[in-house]
Amino acid sequence: MELETETKENEKIQEILRDMDDSPHILYYTKEPLHIHRHGRRKKVLIVSTPYHVYLIKAKGISLYTRWPNKLLAVSSTQNIISIGTLDLSQGQQLQTFTQTAVSEEISRDVEFKTVQLECASVLQATNTERWLQKLAADARWRTEQLKNYESHPAQNGAQEANEKEDEWSGAESEGSDDSTGPLWGQKQQQLLPQRPREGETSSLFQKAPSRYLAVASLVDGEFTDYTALKNAYIRNEEDILQGDLAAFIKENEGQVEKLCESHYPAFLHAARQCFFISEKDAELVGQELGGATTLARSSVMEMKRAAADLNLSRCVKQNVAHVGSLLRSTLELAEILETVEQRVRKQQLLGAVVSLKQLMRGAAPFAEYALGEYVIHHRVPQLSQDIFTAAVHDLNAWLKLLRESSLPIGTAALKWEGIVQSGSVEKKLRVSEEGEWWVEMSYVRACIRRAPFTESSSIANILHGTSIQEVFEELHHGTYYRNYYAESRMQQLKLDLFEAPLSSEGLDGEATVGELEKYCATALGFVLIEDIVHNVTEPHVQSTTEIICMWERLSQAMADRARHVSKLLLSDPDYTARMMDVFRLLRSFVGIAVESVKSVRLSPLILSLVVESMSDSIISSWLQEACVEVTQVVLTDTLLPLNATSSEEYHAYVTRFYVDRCKSIELPLPVCGFTSGCVTLPYASMVPAIGDTALRFLSQCHSIMVMDDGAVVRQSELNNVDEMLLKYLSVLFRTVAELLQTHMVSVDARAVLQLAVYVTSCATMSVIVSCVEQQFVLAWHGDCGEARRETLGVPRLLADSATLFAKAVQKGIERLLAAFVAETEDRLQPVAEIDYWKRLVEIRRGTAAPTATRAENNAGTGKGLVEAMEYIIAMIPKLTAVLQVSVVRSVLGSVVAHAAITAQSNLERAIYSGCRDGTASDFTTLRECVREFELLCAIQIPLWQRRIEGAISGLSVAQRFPLQPKQIADELILWIRRKEAEVAAEQASTNQVFAGIEGAGKLVAKGVERGIQVVGQTVKGGANAITGAASAIKGKRET
Repeated sequence: MELETETKENEKIQEILRDMDDSPHILYYTKEPLHIHRHGRRKKVLIVSTPYHVYLIKAKGISLYTRWPNKLLAVSSTQNIISIGTLDLSQGQQLQTFTQTAVSEEISRDVEFKTVQLECASVLQATNTERWLQKLAADARWRTEQLKNYESHPAQNGAQEANEKEDEWSGAESEGSDDSTGPLWGQKQQQLLPQRPREGETSSLFQKAPSRYLAVASLVDGEFTDYTALKNAYIRNEEDILQGDLAAFIKENEGQVEKLCESHYPAFLHAARQCFFISEKDAELVGQELGGATTLARSSVMEMKRAAADLNLSRCVKQNVAHVGSLLRSTLELAEILETVEQRVRKQQLLGAVVSLKQLMRGAAPFAEYALGEYVIHHRVPQLSQDIFTAAVHDLNAWLKLLRESSLPIGTAALKWEGIVQSGSVEKKLRVSEEGEWWVEMSYVRACIRRAPFTESSSIANILHGTSIQEVFEELHHGTYYRNYYAESRMQQLKLDLFEAPLSSEGLDGEATVGELEKYCATALGFVLIEDIVHNVTEPHVQSTTEIICMWERLSQAMADRARHVSKLLLSDPDYTARMMDVFRLLRSFVGIAVESVKSVRLSPLILSLVVESMSDSIISSWLQEACVEVTQVVLTDTLLPLNATSSEEYHAYVTRFYVDRCKSIELPLPVCGFTSGCVTLPYASMVPAIGDTALRFLSQCHSIMVMDDGAVVRQSELNNVDEMLLKYLSVLFRTVAELLQTHMVSVDARAVLQLAVYVTSCATMSVIVSCVEQQFVLAWHGDCGEARRETLGVPRLLADSATLFAKAVQKGIERLLAAFVAETEDRLQPVAEIDYWKRLVEIRRGTAAPTATRAENNAGTGKGLVEAMEYIIAMIPKLTAVLQVSVVRSVLGSVVAHAAITAQSNLERAIYSGCRDGTASDFTTLRECVREFELLCAIQIPLWQRRIEGAISGLSVAQRFPLQPKQIADELILWIRRKEAEVAAEQASTNQVFAGIEGAGKLVAKGVERGIQVVGQTVKGGANAITGAASAIKGKRET
């Protein structure tokens, strides 16, 4: 049965077996736990069997319930229930008394477990368990019977074995006469001990573990005594236990020795009888023979002694000759090695000389007692060691000089290396649909390596070759001197070349100053790379990692100070931005190469990164200032005229590059098929693509300087959020553009309708420019800025505030455009407020005035009038639709036409009200004719205007329902004329009555003078008052 390793190594089970003094060898165990009903609960148990006992162990916690002797084990099963117990003592009477006693002691321990019933998981498991336990019980009983037979008939067994192995016994006797191995019965006892049990099985030693019995047996074995048991007992403080085991062993084996002697007693008697029958004569003969044999043996021994002496003498001579020969050979080898060392020292082969010197020391060690050895060890070896050390110091100085001279070329080659080691990355591509949606698609780019030769590889090879000098110093036991000398020399070189290197700026332009800084950076980079190479190839390291980190910190600080000083010197340079960009790229390359290439330690780029960050902020601010100045010139010098594209390249630069033709939200009037031939007029000004170019160039410059590297090379802002900072820069640029557009709009003429229309379209197009800039921002950024989502052109998300500024500019531009359009229309409607304008129209219709003359007069008066105003409005429609969005055109045109209708109505009323001068019938007739002329004019012109407006632009409510209602206006004016005419007639009637009163008064004066002057005077006074009142009334009516 194959036992599982886990059960064998179960320490708790082994501890139980050890505490129960049982064998640690497990013959059988249950792989799956069984169940026992105990205290009203089902508990899991395990069955473990050794050669002597079967154990019932609690599965939880591995604790012992009970155990049964294998020789008395009784097992039976019913389905999946297995019963385990012991045989009754009455049934085991064939066993020995000591066995019964042991069993009774075991059973008396726990009567509860005398017979137990275990529940198995299946019938098969119960059957297998029963079969194995029965087999173990049968084996135990068989061994018991065997022991019983050995103990009951020891003599017969011994005689039988003696007869079967007579040859072996005789061989043993012959060997026993030659070897001092002890008596024969001792050997036989050792052969029988492993085969049969010991007597006294009831003793304590038999019940103990077999390992303890073997330990005692190994101590009393006469031929193969093993003292390991004594050592173990001493280590474990078990001397008392071992002493008890020895006593038990001796007591157990006393009976066996007696029985062994009794089994061989007949042989002893036979030998004694033979010795008794020897005669005296035979004894004398034996004595004579023994005497002669003794004499012969003595003579043989003397001869053997002489032969041995001669042999020893010859052996000594041979050994001496061999020793002399070996000395001569060793001397020749020592001379050859010495010559080799001297020759290598002369040829400056120091490493080989050191190796040969070690061989020389080993070869001279056996000759230390001789003059040659003393000469070599005490004179030549120290002298050669000193020569090698002197030559090594010279080579070390030359190597250190090589390191100093190689710093600049190695650093320059590293800065200018054209190879690329690029890890896998994500590539982004911009996608713009025809419907005006854009998104970013990502694809993965594999890692690539582009090889390029390193120009200073020979210098690196020389450096590596020079590091072998360390082994020379180490072999000479001067390794500490070598490391200290190297550290001090390199620190001195670092001070002279980098820390205390002067910066000469007098008489140097910006390019030369940057060149000096580049030379300084190359020297520093070469120094760092050389230190890393030397650290990796030397063992033990010439400098610790802590020293290298401290050196890097000091070097970084020195370089940062020099870079700041150079940036101050470049302030007066005309190409400040370009020079600062060179300095920035130089520092970034230095930090990147140093951090990536140095493998001995992890260099921190914090100091130089802060300098580079500050420098990048200064450069970006300079670029932002330049961009703001550029857009200021572009906006303020723009004439707000539509842009013309005369070639496909210009059309691409002005339209398709910014995806203006794909933005459907602003409804720009662009050709559907794009540029075909000739000249294409664009609805916006030239400043729009110019501002877009400036913004994209500024963004590209910022991306070139804001390098995001996950390898901790240069992260431009460790404290600020770089993407938010860049968005703020772009917001500042677009805010500047919006403010400039507001300023430029103020400078435009109040009546420049087309310029204002171009201004509105240009401001609306700026939202597309902002979206294009946002596209490039998302495309170039390393993080997740919404690559998976779809955006709409003209509706930016990250730069939404900037787009809002241009939306406000569009609104203000539309207000200015509407005001200018309305002013132009009102100016052309001014003659409608004069009655003479309508009289001329009546005369022209009657034919009393020439139309040409009237037109000439109108032309002289800038062609003003109702018809002319509407003609102006309709003529402006195609011009506006060519540069404005259709929705804006509809809104503006509707407002202008409505305002023109209201103005025309008010002006006509003003003309009619002012046309009633003398209040004669002819005046009212003229007014009626003028009103009828207005009504007739509108009835003819309004349908024509509606058709023309509908043909010029669709979807305008003016084309279906004209805001001017001529019939209603004419009816109201005719009604007013009638009321006015009635009022005038009433005034005239009152005036006639006054005059009639005056006439009657005169007649009274003529007929009755006799009534007196007083009556006449009163009558005249009353008539004068009446006349005065009538005149005042007539005057008031006329004014009304």
